[in-house]
Amino acid sequence: MSWEQACRPRDPRGAARAAAVLVAVGALVTLVFTALGQGPSSLVAQVLVTGVNLAVLPLAVALYRHGHRAPAATWLVTPVVGIAIIAGLDVATADASAAAQAFFAFPVVFAASQLGRKPVALVTALAVLGNAWVVFTLLPPGRAATDLAYIGAMLTVLAAVLVQAGERQDRLVTRLTEQAAVDPLTGLATRRVLDDAAACALARTGDGTGLMILDLDRFKVINDERGHPVGDDALAHVGDLLRRRAQPGTIASRLGGDEMALLLPGWSRQATLDVAEELVRVVRSNPLRSADGPVPLTVSVGVAHTPGHTTLRELYAAADAALYDAKADGRDRVVMTDHVSRAPGPHASPRASEARPGA
Repeated sequence: MSWEQACRPRDPRGAARAAAVLVAVGALVTLVFTALGQGPSSLVAQVLVTGVNLAVLPLAVALYRHGHRAPAATWLVTPVVGIAIIAGLDVATADASAAAQAFFAFPVVFAASQLGRKPVALVTALAVLGNAWVVFTLLPPGRAATDLAYIGAMLTVLAAVLVQAGERQDRLVTRLTEQAAVDPLTGLATRRVLDDAAACALARTGDGTGLMILDLDRFKVINDERGHPVGDDALAHVGDLLRRRAQPGTIASRLGGDEMALLLPGWSRQATLDVAEELVRVVRSNPLRSADGPVPLTVSVGVAHTPGHTTLRELYAAADAALYDAKADGRDRVVMTDHVSRAPGPHASPRASEARPGA
């Protein structure tokens, strides 16, 4: 992972708000205790602390409102600048108390909760060095070494725990995203993936976009006579045959029930039709093998093709209407529509074949 990638926060809006909250809390706590007389004793130090903390409050507001649009480097620079301010104020005000040293945890918490390992290691190391500068400047060597050991260990452990938790969450999110994108029974993409790909394809120019929608003929009969496990095997079998015919750039998807689809961005009308006809032949010639013997399968396919300038809803509606015609014409065949209507038809979105008469 590059430094730029590592510095890019997991959630830009969350990072902006977290940074804003940490900056605001640190500034307000310091201002309150300074006003209560718990801060530095000298007037000059009090003015310095008050001025610096008042100055960073507008920064917190800016981060909260606009930080999510900041470049990746901002999220490394922010905790580093925070460390410099904390260390500088501690030395300038001669404050090496436990409360003052505790503020070094703020930049580490932010980095470890939002960034990758490299910037977290750098921020943690700089926080430890900043704390070392403070304590060895203001405290006797023995006391300084003790404070540094405790604070350094706390910062290191804190960073390690937060990084591990963040990476574990990232792996979980990735796994859930992958599961949401793939139908577990057929291994095909989900409807959402197909919708996103189709919307992108229709926004481009080229040879056009082809969409074929298919479903198993008499799927309900298979379930009733052979049982639902065999029905599931039939779906997985056809899904595998469809996936084998998917080429780079095409999207094979399960829409629901026994209905599947193949999106062919940038394909001509004839090439789309050829793929659909080949799929019908392949399914017919490859029955499902089962314990009770082969199960003959056929599919009906509706095909729509558009050179562009249409909507996703219209493309689905045209392919779905063609599929109805393929069913009505006797099944085990392809019907291709020659017109993608711009008016929403009665079949504006694909539906499971069980809902069709005679499916």
